[in-house]
Amino acid sequence: MPSELPETLLDVRDITVSFDGFKAITNLSLSVPKGSLRVLIGPNGAGKSTLLDTIIGKVRPDTGEVRFAGQVISRLPEHRIAGLGICRKFQAPGVLEGLTVRENLLLTARKDKGVLGILKAPTRAEQERADELLRLTGLTERAGVLAASLAHGEKQWLEIGMVVAADPQLLLLDEPTAGMTAQETAQTAELIHALAGRHTVLVIDHDMHFVELLGAPITVLHQGQVFREGDLETLRADPDVMEIYLGRPRELMAHG
Repeated sequence: MPSELPETLLDVRDITVSFDGFKAITNLSLSVPKGSLRVLIGPNGAGKSTLLDTIIGKVRPDTGEVRFAGQVISRLPEHRIAGLGICRKFQAPGVLEGLTVRENLLLTARKDKGVLGILKAPTRAEQERADELLRLTGLTERAGVLAASLAHGEKQWLEIGMVVAADPQLLLLDEPTAGMTAQETAQTAELIHALAGRHTVLVIDHDMHFVELLGAPITVLHQGQVFREGDLETLRADPDVMEIYLGRPRELMAHG
């Protein structure tokens, strides 16, 4: 009996996005199965961030559509899309530095986001969720520390925890390892592996060592289109993929 195909969660269909006549994305299609981990790479200007902006509703496609869990979302306002279970973490961490690590997580774990709800004492379920996120992000020992005093990598993990607190179906991570040490990068790869499965994760990054650690299917974007898809070893052996990275260090696509 044939195995059942994985359910598609995100389905981008032939979208074109232009700004003042310039086509940032042209007839781009991308399908991401539920619970999977996918990596997007490509040179600057390839359309990676524009694609994420289109998925979250910040940018509207000229043509084509974005489907999420079977529903067309490309004409919905941003808050409606977020409410369906799509969360994006931007490159710069956006933690509340005047609160402790645990307070940041408790705030985002709150079910009642209204002013009165935030003023109430957290429920046991919310406290347990915050503790779970501390363990997930490796920040349990830093729970009582002000977020302002965290190292750069720790702030990134805290913000990932804050995004995950909303229990999104789809998690969009835009260069989560920017500015990290090699050890922090490796820990971030472990964190993302822990998230995949329960969440569907789409990662943009330039660090090929990090991409290698993720070990996930890769989509290469170039000039606003899907250029190639495959695993890292296949893409490293593809002269056309190497060609689009010319003008940048060749070791970008090399080991380490």
